[in-house]
Amino acid sequence: MNGTTKFLARVLVLGTALFTGVAGAAEKNDEELLGEVLFKIHDIVPEKDADGKVLYCNIGATFFNNTTVDLNNIALTLSWNDEVIGETIDQEERAAKEQQRTNSRAAQSRYSTSGFTSKTISLSLKLPPMKAKQQVSLKTKVDTDRCFLLLNDMDVNVNNCGTASMSGKVSRQGCGNLFRYVSPAGAEYYTEFKEISPDQQAAIEDAALDAEQKELEQIYNETLTAIQNIASDASSEAASGTKPGV
Repeated sequence: MNGTTKFLARVLVLGTALFTGVAGAAEKNDEELLGEVLFKIHDIVPEKDADGKVLYCNIGATFFNNTTVDLNNIALTLSWNDEVIGETIDQEERAAKEQQRTNSRAAQSRYSTSGFTSKTISLSLKLPPMKAKQQVSLKTKVDTDRCFLLLNDMDVNVNNCGTASMSGKVSRQGCGNLFRYVSPAGAEYYTEFKEISPDQQAAIEDAALDAEQKELEQIYNETLTAIQNIASDASSEAASGTKPGV
């Protein structure tokens, strides 16, 4: 490789590095300018049976789309980790492994914490479309008797999220960094969220129902079209005297 070739190679490498750095910085700036979706959990009420046993927890969830884009097709999974139960399960698992390692003949307890409960409480949510700077509230229930955990921090997994703005950039990123839980310990819990009137809430619910209906109709139409195509192909093969797959 002569001197000119080496020089050009170095320029190419430097240019690529500079372009990558500028693109990365631009993407980071876009994320910062985009904003975030704040959400809080509230109105937690345990549902009990006649004996006072908690069956599940009724909760409210409010989301404030404090971004510059309209969001739709949002599906989230919220996961709360029970550290106390988790440590108990881990201790039992370690004890069982140690007993197996030492071939101990000591009687093993038939009681297992993991057999009737889990370390993690999960909730799947499907949100209605949210315009920029719009707030929505919904009511749901969590299948657990540990209602006291539901105001704690949780892991947020964005399963699906889309937008028609910004050339689909948010869709490609999956909105993974957009959603931020607001704890009752923070001032935002009481200042950033606004009351929603009954008419606004009804409009939100109607929009969510309409979006779900349109999605079901699309799936139905696509399935019907596929069936019609298969039937048409079968009729054509029968008319030509050929057998499928031949």
